[in-house]
Amino acid sequence: MDNSQTMQMVGSLLLGLLLGAGAVFIWLSRRMKLEHERLLHVEHARQQMSQQVTQARKQVEQLQRECHELRLAVRPAPRPTPAPQPIQDPAEAARLYAESKLNPQAATERPQAFKDTVVLKRGPE
Repeated sequence: MDNSQTMQMVGSLLLGLLLGAGAVFIWLSRRMKLEHERLLHVEHARQQMSQQVTQARKQVEQLQRECHELRLAVRPAPRPTPAPQPIQDPAEAARLYAESKLNPQAATERPQAFKDTVVLKRGPE
């Protein structure tokens, strides 16, 4: 083999390697650019979600305050506890019961919802 042929082969090999490396560099730089844009998009979405979560928490706190105020406004007034009834003697209770059975109270007149039905006689036919 001649020295010039060897130089041509080595030169073409170096040129091929250089072109291949350039092609791989361009291909990888495009992928890196796409991945970088994707990363920026994800970071932007994360920040937006963080802001939305913060707003939602503020809204929840506001609603909780309003509910608490409504509960305070609607809270029923405390009722006084009734005084305990004195214990009644069983003999006295039996006497009152017997008197109520012997002397029943008069029935109160209730208004009638409908008038009594009146049967009318028919005239001669």
